Amino acid sequence: MNRSAFLRKAGVGSLAAVSLPAAFGAQSAFAGPPNGHHVYAFVAFSQASAPAGGLTTPRIGMNGEGTFDPHAGWVKGGGTYQLFDQAHAIPKPLVAHGLWEAKDFVDYDTKGLASYGEIQPAILELKADLEGLGTGLMMTLVCNVGAAGLSTGEEEGWELEGTPFGDFHQLTPAVGITHLSIEGISIMRG
Repeated sequence: MNRSAFLRKAGVGSLAAVSLPAAFGAQSAFAGPPNGHHVYAFVAFSQASAPAGGLTTPRIGMNGEGTFDPHAGWVKGGGTYQLFDQAHAIPKPLVAHGLWEAKDFVDYDTKGLASYGEIQPAILELKADLEGLGTGLMMTLVCNVGAAGLSTGEEEGWELEGTPFGDFHQLTPAVGITHLSIEGISIMRG
């Protein structure tokens, strides 16, 4: 029985056919066979280590999600970012903000770590374009699984190199979370 027939028999409309797999963020019985894809998702803050661009403590809050295939060497996705000076009083004025887009796959390394459910602790490297901040910037996403004691040896979060405000690195302790999935998971679009 195919997905449409199953959903019709179950009495579920076409909206649910699109949203159920996406809501679970995983390939399910509705999504088809595994395809080599992985998913990334994160919401975290990183900071440049030295004053730059007129800012005392450049900090970026960033989120994103997408799909990548390390065997085929591609990455898709993006999100938003907000750059501000952490040393400024609240409310901290925005210095730059906008959308970002994943452009090129660079590397993916599981560090030989086992998965934990559908989470794969690993490091994903890609090139990204950030509106108003730069193009072809090196971005690194780091996923650890504290609940399983699985660590890549890097702090959870993201890094960004080559901005006019310096290179951004994860905060210690990390402020945010990063998720990399096991192989066979895709972000579904209707």
